[in-house]
Amino acid sequence: MLKRLYLRLTPETFKNRILFAFLLFLLLPIALLVVYNFKGTEAVLQDNAAKKNAEQLEGFKSGFVDLMSLVMKTGLLLEQDATLRGAMEDPDQYDAIARKRLVENKFAGIENTFFMTGATVYYTLIDLHGHAYTSFMPKSALNYNELSGEAWVKQLKEKGGDRYIWNPRDENVVIRESTASTRMLSLYELLRDDALKPFAYGRLSIDYEEWFYRTAQDGGQEGAYFLVNDSGGTLLASDERERVSGTVAEAIERASSLGGDESAPATSIVDEKEQALYTYSRIRELNGYFVKKVPLSLLFKEIDKQKQRFFVGFAGILLLFVLLTYFLSSTITGPLKLFQKKMDSSVKANLKVKLPEHGRGEILALTRSFNAMIDDINGLLVRLKLEEQQKQYVRFQVLLSQMNPHFLLNTLNTIKSIALDKDEDDIYDICVALGTILETTLNTEVDLIRLKDELVLIDAYMDIQRRRFGHGIEMRYDVAGELGYALLPKFSLQPLVENALLHGFGQSVKEGRIVIKATAREPHLYLEVVDDGMGLESAAERKTARKRKSIGLQNIRESLELLFKYQSTGLTIDSTDAGTRVVMHMPLLLSTPYAKGEDR
Repeated sequence: MLKRLYLRLTPETFKNRILFAFLLFLLLPIALLVVYNFKGTEAVLQDNAAKKNAEQLEGFKSGFVDLMSLVMKTGLLLEQDATLRGAMEDPDQYDAIARKRLVENKFAGIENTFFMTGATVYYTLIDLHGHAYTSFMPKSALNYNELSGEAWVKQLKEKGGDRYIWNPRDENVVIRESTASTRMLSLYELLRDDALKPFAYGRLSIDYEEWFYRTAQDGGQEGAYFLVNDSGGTLLASDERERVSGTVAEAIERASSLGGDESAPATSIVDEKEQALYTYSRIRELNGYFVKKVPLSLLFKEIDKQKQRFFVGFAGILLLFVLLTYFLSSTITGPLKLFQKKMDSSVKANLKVKLPEHGRGEILALTRSFNAMIDDINGLLVRLKLEEQQKQYVRFQVLLSQMNPHFLLNTLNTIKSIALDKDEDDIYDICVALGTILETTLNTEVDLIRLKDELVLIDAYMDIQRRRFGHGIEMRYDVAGELGYALLPKFSLQPLVENALLHGFGQSVKEGRIVIKATAREPHLYLEVVDDGMGLESAAERKTARKRKSIGLQNIRESLELLFKYQSTGLTIDSTDAGTRVVMHMPLLLSTPYAKGEDR
């Protein structure tokens, strides 16, 4: 019975069975898994959006508290201003125009102090001598008796009353050209002097409706913002076309009736009817709530696009697989698999083994092409290695050739003979020293020389410099034992000594010392060139333009890299006002004499 049912449900041909198995056991589970993941992603996005909205509303609350702090600070500045206090306590010391200008200037100065906040504070001050002042153009002319009879002044006059009284629903008394808001957030303050004696009553107002619209606009375009009262009624909306749903208004009213705590986290709910996410947070100072509304269509916009792309791609993959199933079931599948295994074996052998050229038709052609490709790749690798070696050799010879003018040696020998014939000992000695340097330079067959031979070159160089500039620079060598036979690139120390002379002592004739020290720290040789000159920083301040660009240090680094490739080398410089210390290190190679007592 089960067998008959199985035969009826499953396709008869092998091709159709492969397709059926692919759909049932691969594509269908993948589709279900992706749909499940989309649902999970939507839930995560909704949670993240709720958290983001809560953070934005907390930012709203923080900004509102900053507004209140701004108002408090302006009140303190007014109270602590001695000039303003003097004008309030003894107004007769100024005429009316001068007093009015003085107070208005104080208002303007405090306003400039908080200019970067972007908020405007409107000041109203009443002294105890029948004068009133404002920082704005009021809707009606100032009348001291009317102002002193207003409720906020009476509250401040009450004995034992509060010095500071907040009113988030204060009437806007500023002309419409300055602000069109209907409500102001005002601080009523009793201003007192150092003896705690009142000298004025102040009303410091700020347009929080304008602040709300500006802050909502800065919050972005991904939703609408509202300010609602504790009954859920809308007071302000960033978009006049939007309204808070009845479901959310009821939730806010219930929260208010339970005594909502301002420190409690923001609450998020989804209105299924409107398909919108609402987040609201209590603001105690206004006895209301900040609310943000984000449509789910906007929130899940990218997810919906991904769903559409997935199902289109899924349908395309399904159609493609149906076609490939019938195509790949041909007789080529088996030979291709065998060919692939042989190719994998050749790759694992680093392309050193060719494939056996068996078979016929396309497989034989592929095998021959693959073998030809292996030959080409191996030949290319050989050529690349040879070219790299040639480039390194040429580069190193170029570095040396910058100091290899062959013709100078012959000319120098001629000058030396003439100086000897004419008893010019100084010229003869300079020629001998320079000849020693040039002979070493022209020997291109040797890249490495012994340290003691390098020191001979340095002595020759220093002899030339002493005769040239007449300085008293002393050379000292600290080379112990067999380190004199350590091998190093030729002319690797001479540029360091030249730099010590040039930057450490310049062309001065003062006394100085240059010390060359060699130490062995297996498996490296460390060479130090230390001078007690002025240091690189001081030398840079006295530096003059050179006729040729210095290439010594760069040559040393590149020579070390070329001669000791893939081995640790380096050149470091440490300079202070007391002198400069250059340390060079390379692999330790010794070339000690074979014959006992050999001195070369």
